[in-house]
Amino acid sequence: MSSNEMQSLQNPQEELNKISNEISELRREIRGLKKEKTILIGELQELRAERRKLLDQLKELRAELREINEKRRGLIEEVKKLSAEKKQNIEEYRNLLNLVREKRNQIQLMEKEIRIPISAIRREIERLEWIQQTKILSIEEENRIIREIHRLEALLEKATKVKEEKKNYLELKAELTSLRLRINDLTKKINSLREEISAIDEKRNALRSRIEELSSKVNMLSEEINSRQERLNKVVSEAQEKISQLNELRTQYQEITKQLEKMKIKQIIEQKKKIVEEKLKKGVSRLTLEELQLLYGDVEDFLEEEK
Repeated sequence: MSSNEMQSLQNPQEELNKISNEISELRREIRGLKKEKTILIGELQELRAERRKLLDQLKELRAELREINEKRRGLIEEVKKLSAEKKQNIEEYRNLLNLVREKRNQIQLMEKEIRIPISAIRREIERLEWIQQTKILSIEEENRIIREIHRLEALLEKATKVKEEKKNYLELKAELTSLRLRINDLTKKINSLREEISAIDEKRNALRSRIEELSSKVNMLSEEINSRQERLNKVVSEAQEKISQLNELRTQYQEITKQLEKMKIKQIIEQKKKIVEEKLKKGVSRLTLEELQLLYGDVEDFLEEEK
């Protein structure tokens, strides 16, 4: 504060009191801001620690979800593979079933032609051949026996063929049964895998819900952290601004205090000077060095000495 500014003051003491009150108020506000800053820093530390904890949990849950999804993909691939195999076996089963039915119908038709057992046919052929070889027969009778033998041999060939067809039919039926068992086994495996996939889906949905829940909490915490960080930045800025104001007021206070001290010293010097002047008026001719300095010296010189 300059001398001119000081001179413009009506009452420096009132100004000092005003500045003192402002300093006290600023100190109180700064203490409040520092307290709020400490609280905000503590809250930020807690919120960030909680967010880190949730982020760690999210990391674990997402890793578990990736593992489950990978397992699910593997199971689905296995189901596709088994389903394709089952489809192929069903196609083979249908074709074989049609073949078995054809064989059965064919055998039934052949059996209608052959009502005599193979052993009986063979005995009859042997009997006729024995007659042909051991007896004297007429040409007509021999021709009849030859024709009968040929007929029985043809019948034996058909009967033998029927027997082979029956054997083939039984083999086809066994293969049909094997395919049916294989299809049933594949069906059980596919159903078991689908149940496992269904259980994985339930777990996956639960994990997704948990991840969404934690993600929402992380977002809320982030918003709270940002809000508190913004408030902390504002508090720090306000505190710095008020500290700057406080320093300015302290400087003003010191300057006014110095000016007041200077004014008091000046008043004392003026009073002492008046006393010396009164002595001169009363006819005192001998003055001390100090009195002479007071009388003829500059007030500013005395102020410098006081410093």
